[in-house]
Amino acid sequence: MQDIEQLFSLLKALVEAPGVSGQEAAVAEVAAGFLTSAGYPADAFQADYLGNRWLHLGPAGEPQRLLVAHLDEIGFRITSIREDGICRLKALGGIDAQLWEGTPVAVHTADGPVPGCIAPQSHHVSYRVKSVGSPRLNEQELLLDLGAQSPAAVAELGVRLLDAVTWPKSIQRLVSGIVQARSLDDRFGCCAVCACAAALQQKQLDIPTVFAFSVQEEIGLRGARALASRFSQCSEVIAIDSFAVGTGPRDSKQYDAVQLGKGPALRSWDSTILVPDEVRESLLSKAASLGYQLQYGFMPGGNDASVFEPSGARVFGLTIPVQYSHTAAERVNLHDLARLSSLLADWCQTSLELP
Repeated sequence: MQDIEQLFSLLKALVEAPGVSGQEAAVAEVAAGFLTSAGYPADAFQADYLGNRWLHLGPAGEPQRLLVAHLDEIGFRITSIREDGICRLKALGGIDAQLWEGTPVAVHTADGPVPGCIAPQSHHVSYRVKSVGSPRLNEQELLLDLGAQSPAAVAELGVRLLDAVTWPKSIQRLVSGIVQARSLDDRFGCCAVCACAAALQQKQLDIPTVFAFSVQEEIGLRGARALASRFSQCSEVIAIDSFAVGTGPRDSKQYDAVQLGKGPALRSWDSTILVPDEVRESLLSKAASLGYQLQYGFMPGGNDASVFEPSGARVFGLTIPVQYSHTAAERVNLHDLARLSSLLADWCQTSLELP
């Protein structure tokens, strides 16, 4: 079992690194730094022009197994600056505009973060204070207020067009191993892949294996598509990504079959993949033979492994439940994460054959 405190320390560093789609380098540097400290050579990490990173393990030859977690998170980019200094935004990824209105944000400039907020309609002076059934906001209505009164004043802050915007992030520990933060999707996956690679550093794998960290997942699996072209000979591709669950008090109970604190899960059915029943049962059986009883069910959303399926790879996800997905208060359980990291290390030491 992975050490909980070490996992939390790594997860915290990954969460606190900003990484909106197209600007994932800071997150990749945390992962690379951890793997270097675990004993891998500094040049072991390879990259493509998009920013995907990967690490080869096992014997030489065409990779047959690939694990992938994505580096990016949801957020915005600045698309224009009005004459009054207010900035217009474009969302990157699945955004619920209602959750962003009136919240503090950080603009990630070349010189560091600049604070601002998503402009709300102030309670005491807004027509909405007495309105009933006001419609939900859409993404185009969200505006960034930096306190600047003109484009020149915005420029003086170091803010430019296309700069990324995120919620300020921190990670809190709650009860029973639960942690809460923005971008646990998919920083927990990056954490699990890093911890797995560290555990295997002194092992001799029989299968040529790639540990990949993809970019631009939140805007259409773009990084993974480049990886799928590069590693088209893979027989097995495993996405280490969220299993979004409906276990909160206001969630749809259609999605509560998988729950926090009950261990890792098999993601065999989502919006992009539907693993055949007999294969699913074989995957569950293989995990059981390694000592892991996996949760499983259905969740909406896509995953990076799915784009490898046209080349004939067996694709699925090994994951953990994530509560309150795509909010500022995503939650995972550290004990689930520890079990997942151990499962991945054990799985990577097996053959590609299923029971």
